This record gives sequence, C-alpha cells and structure tokens, in this order.
Amino acid sequence: MSREISVFAPAKINLFLEVLGKRENKYHDISTLFAKTAFGDNVKIAVEKSDSVSIELKLKGPFAGNIKSGKTNLAYKAADAFFDFFAIKTNCSIRLEKNVPPSSGLGGGSSDAAAIIKGLCALFNIETNAKRMKDIVKLAAKLGADVPFFLYDFTFAKGEGIGEIITPVQNRISSPYIIIAYPGQPSSTKEAYQRLRLNSEDKILTNISNLNKLINSIESGSRFEEWRSLIYNKLEDCVLKRLGSVGKLKKDMLAFGADAALMSGSGSCVFAFTNDEAKAQKIAEKINVDAATVFLTHFWRINYENN
Repeated sequence: MSREISVFAPAKINLFLEVLGKRENKYHDISTLFAKTAFGDNVKIAVEKSDSVSIELKLKGPFAGNIKSGKTNLAYKAADAFFDFFAIKTNCSIRLEKNVPPSSGLGGGSSDAAAIIKGLCALFNIETNAKRMKDIVKLAAKLGADVPFFLYDFTFAKGEGIGEIITPVQNRISSPYIIIAYPGQPSSTKEAYQRLRLNSEDKILTNISNLNKLINSIESGSRFEEWRSLIYNKLEDCVLKRLGSVGKLKKDMLAFGADAALMSGSGSCVFAFTNDEAKAQKIAEKINVDAATVFLTHFWRINYENN
C-alpha cells in the first residue's frame, strides 16, 4: 500500500550577498541573508514497499521543459541520497510542479531537494531532533550549498561559509509586496564568480556592518522604509555587465515606482519591493508587457500554509 505527501518548495531571494574571499577549492566564502517567498514549486511524493530502490520523477508546470527529469535532477539526487543514507528500499514516485525558473537566483532546485528530504522524513517517520538534523543538514549540504536553508521552517536566515552554515533570523516585520521578474534567460553562477572582483577589506567590513543592521531591523520589527536601503548584492555588477536584460529589469522596476530593487543570488531574476498594493500590481503589469515573466508575492511564513 502506498503512502504519499505533498510539500511546498518556496523560492528564495537574497536580501544581502557579500563575497568575502576565495577558497583553495575555488569556492567562495560568502555572507548572505536568505529570505523565503510565498511563491515556489509543489512536490508530491508517493512511496511503497519494495525489495529494491526505484525512483520515478515526472515534471509539469511552466518551467518543466527547462530541466531534465533524470538522475541529474537535484530532486532525484536528493531522494537517491536519502535512501542510501538511511538504507531504505522503496519504490518512490515524485511529481514536481516546476513554477520557479531554473538558474534564476531563486534557489528552485535547492528548495525542491529540501522538500524531497523533508517529505521523505515524514513518510518514513524519521525524527528531526537536533542530533538527527545535523546528519540531515550534512546530507543536504552535499547536494548544494543552498539546500540546508530550505530544510528549516523559518523565513529568514543568515548564510555563511559557502552558504551552508545557517543561522536563523527571527521575523518580526510585515512583508512588503514583492515583485519578482525573470528576463527569460538563465544566469550562470560559475560565470558570475569568474567575473568577480572582491571588494576591499574596508568595504567588506562596512558591508557586513550593514548586513548586521539589516538583520537587526528584521528581528526588531522595523518598518520597510527603515531597512530597504540596506539590501545589497556584490554579484549584481558581474551579471548586469554580461546580461543586459537583467540590468534593464532593475532599471524599469525602479522607474515604474518600486521603492527598492535588486538581483537575487547570481541572477537572473530581479526582485522589487513596495508597500503599496496598487503600485505593486502596476509594476507587475508593466514589466509583464516587456516579455519578462512576473510573480507577485510576499515573504513566506509557515502559517501561510503554502499559499
């Protein structure tokens, strides 16, 4: 007899991203502030008893055609790694509704992987106490640096190391309206970092101070107007110079009345904020006319119940 579960996989935006330095293994140390949104993918997982492991992944949704459904898919890898780690044999069927564009800076693949792990933990009654979570986080980090963030049920978190060291940030703010726009072309994380020129030590220290101010603002419940000027992304210039459509999106969002705008992660999506619902709708409509795919959303909270 099969058992199944549905899990929401929220997209993220980076409210802040500073690159601190490069490691010998070519990865970079960063300091970032992740934020989940109420927009994302939907995952349905069904399992049944078996003498061996089999995984079937089927995709649907507006961006299903942009990714592969085989063993290279991060959702597939997450299920395979989970069954190997816990020595579980089962037939597993995964249905993934792909609403988040790939290679867009929204962490869609990482969120899908985390949703798979969370769903399988629930289906196989695996406790997620502090000790067990350490193992699960290690498993997730091997899949991707952003995956650990999505394992936890909080909206905001500071990410350090390569992004896998997670510190929760208490959310006491009211969410502004968030307009996320995808220009129709993906952005390569590898290329963004290849073009990177690190800030000076003084500039990095100043930026980290601003990140701490941003975190304090969120934890103290400050008004949007008090923290909107603190958002920052070091990788933005690296991508804007290469992908003109990303720079145009940001420029247009501000011109159409957004109170703040920024590229997320290594791109190519740009997000904008405003506290005015009518203005948010107007910006979304104007951007949508210009061939971009637009999502109007807000920060995710667990009590939003995946809407």
